[in-house]
Amino acid sequence: MVNMAATFAWTGNYGEDPGTVVSLGTSGNLFNFKRLDSLTGAADYTSYPITAGQNSYEVWLRGKWTGTFNAISNLQFWKSAPTAYDTGIAIKWSGAEETYDTPITGASTYATGAAPTSDPGTANVTITGALTGSLDASGYSDYVVLQMQTTTAAAAGDTSTYTFTLQYDEN
Repeated sequence: MVNMAATFAWTGNYGEDPGTVVSLGTSGNLFNFKRLDSLTGAADYTSYPITAGQNSYEVWLRGKWTGTFNAISNLQFWKSAPTAYDTGIAIKWSGAEETYDTPITGASTYATGAAPTSDPGTANVTITGALTGSLDASGYSDYVVLQMQTTTAAAAGDTSTYTFTLQYDEN
């Protein structure tokens, strides 16, 4: 049997648990950190900015694979550009959340570690709760939860663009 390549796309959830699921595509401007619980509407970024000393709403993302493949494994997530943050800005993350929860703007209880800024070299996003897990049919990774947190030292009107990478092995 010949397997075709898997097709990857980002999906995200927002809103009250169980949330609204949206397809975010494969690359480009997937979402904006903002003070609105939504993953749609680019204009919302300017209408609901994060001011110095505030946090964005949590962003709940998952990888989704379709097509015919044997397994997807070794999920590695990092912020690939820029590698440094602007003054007063931190992006917190978690790659091990199996169950969605309603996003908040208070300090996240999920996204508590600093988002990696280089390829971690080994899996750091779980599949069904395990770093060594693999998808053996079309499906989803566990959630990657992100939150932008700022201090009062953050510059007003910052419009930095951050690039995130999810690398995986297809077997």
